[in-house]
Amino acid sequence: MSPLRFLGLVPLLAACMPAVASAAPAPNPIIGCPSLVNLRILLRQTKSDIPAAAALLGSDGTDHLGCTVLAREAVTALQEHLTLNGNAYDCLTLRSTSVCHWVVAGAVNLSEAPPKARGDKGRPTEKAAPEKAPAQEKARR
Repeated sequence: MSPLRFLGLVPLLAACMPAVASAAPAPNPIIGCPSLVNLRILLRQTKSDIPAAAALLGSDGTDHLGCTVLAREAVTALQEHLTLNGNAYDCLTLRSTSVCHWVVAGAVNLSEAPPKARGDKGRPTEKAAPEKAPAQEKARR
């Protein structure tokens, strides 16, 4: 068999390659820190490589500076936005804590509605009690 016979397979393999290459890349993990300083330190250590920062947070032998990989479902709202030295950061409100966590701006698309918690369905909202008219002062005689 001549090796030239396999050259006919090259166009067939090339036709299959774009389907493999066009697969959606995995989204970057969301790295959040309760302190903006700690987030900046972590990003400086990893040269702003988010997957490398997530890998660093996953290792047991390193100081995590309070930072963690956040789940998209835990994010409820954008609490604050800050630009510092040309870099933009967002502080996100999470379901599990009252402390917002700083992330690189744009790490979470907040235009998408976050999924509702399972316990929120069908819960009636409390209505505010109607305000009473202020008591009229008694006229002094």
